[in-house]
Amino acid sequence: MEKVLNLILNKLESLDHKVGSIDKRLDALDQKVSSMDKRLDALDQKVSSMDKRLNTLEQKVNSMDKRLTADLKRHEDLIQQLIHSVANSNVKMNEMNEKLSVIDVKADQAIEQIAELRESAASKHDLAYYDQKISEHSRQIYKLNNQ
Repeated sequence: MEKVLNLILNKLESLDHKVGSIDKRLDALDQKVSSMDKRLDALDQKVSSMDKRLNTLEQKVNSMDKRLTADLKRHEDLIQQLIHSVANSNVKMNEMNEKLSVIDVKADQAIEQIAELRESAASKHDLAYYDQKISEHSRQIYKLNNQ
């Protein structure tokens, strides 16, 4: 029986060593899990920080998008105004061109009439000649009247 008890004791000691070894390994695992838990907490904080930064960036992008949309709308309105102004200017230019055409025709007619008047009008030389003749005739009439 003593042999059996010694065997059991040996087995118990062997089991005790194994339990001690397993306990040490569990302590090591517990330390590793604790270390990993700390690292996970640090990663969680970093992810939270990045999430906040992403939210801030998203707000900035939304703000920029709103400003860009407003600027595009304003530019679109300005372009429409410019298109209308150019169209109105084109209409006015066409009207002016028509008026200028009429003025050109009238100017050409006036030039022709002036040329005709020049041809039929007496020149300075002619007027001087007629003035001289009138003076001569006046003298002759005066002489005839005084005779």
